[in-house]
Amino acid sequence: MNSRDIRYLILAITSRCNLNCRYCYMRAGKNGDDMENTVLERAFDLINHGYPCHIQVTGGEPTLVPDKIARAAELSRLLPVKPRLAIQTNATLLTRELGDLFKEYEFQVGVSLDGPPAVHDRGRGRASETLRGLKLLESMNIPFRVTTVVTADNVLSLYKTALLLAGFTNSRGMGLDLLVNKGRAVTNLSRPPAAAELRQGINHLLSTLAIINQRRPHVLRLRELDMLKTGLSGRPFCQAAAARSLAVTPTGRLYPCGQTMGDPYFSMGSVKQPDFRQQPPLTGIRINFKDCQTCPLGDRCPGECPSRIHYNGGNKSPLICAMYTALHSGLNGEAAA
Repeated sequence: MNSRDIRYLILAITSRCNLNCRYCYMRAGKNGDDMENTVLERAFDLINHGYPCHIQVTGGEPTLVPDKIARAAELSRLLPVKPRLAIQTNATLLTRELGDLFKEYEFQVGVSLDGPPAVHDRGRGRASETLRGLKLLESMNIPFRVTTVVTADNVLSLYKTALLLAGFTNSRGMGLDLLVNKGRAVTNLSRPPAAAELRQGINHLLSTLAIINQRRPHVLRLRELDMLKTGLSGRPFCQAAAARSLAVTPTGRLYPCGQTMGDPYFSMGSVKQPDFRQQPPLTGIRINFKDCQTCPLGDRCPGECPSRIHYNGGNKSPLICAMYTALHSGLNGEAAA
């Protein structure tokens, strides 16, 4: 891997966060580092300038440092090929000024939302402030999607998240992130759902989305359902698995993806001294589809996040199988057992 291969750049512009999520794999909190502009500029030097790149601004909570968001946006305009800009936020600190910035630079906005207020408060906190942020995005006509960390606590409430999103005309859908056994998820003993609960939660979510989408000009999309329709077909699961992704910490350390940040096993040097001499270990972590011969999906399964395989142990997670078989049954008009 070399600098010309980077197609997906993750900029953790701060390690600080105003929340204290029970399952944060980065253990983000009120203390931490903010990215210096020199680090930010060096990170942009590592992008393949001959291809369109996706640039993901994250943290910690990136809206704690709006000046860094603005600087990243400005640097993106200097690239010879226009990149796709995205930001992942808890939405509690959004302002009209940030909304204007998102519109000017065409940011794709992702919001971390784990369920209706009572559920979200148990896992992350400050649900009312997140909802205020969503209302601000709505008032400014800014499209957004949400990402939900799926745990035993919220799996049966996934459909309620869809119902909440149905009240926002600018919501575009949701994605489901299964719990990663790293960071605070280990110390707080956050529990993943049981496979049967996950199938039940997926079934209810799919039926709810079907009803909601009959009445919406913009359908609420489910990321994992779209992935299933596309299928894996021998392709790497993600840009990190293809050795085309790079995550940069606030101090300038390099890792193959956001979930591996801070783990010495996956270290790839720094923005000053990148170490790309070997392929990142993520490229060799994949589901072995030979073990899936009894599954109706087979090699059409979208696969599993390689870093989640690494941290959760095993060749594959039974929860991935439960999720995609439930989605497959939903696509075929069946109820997953």
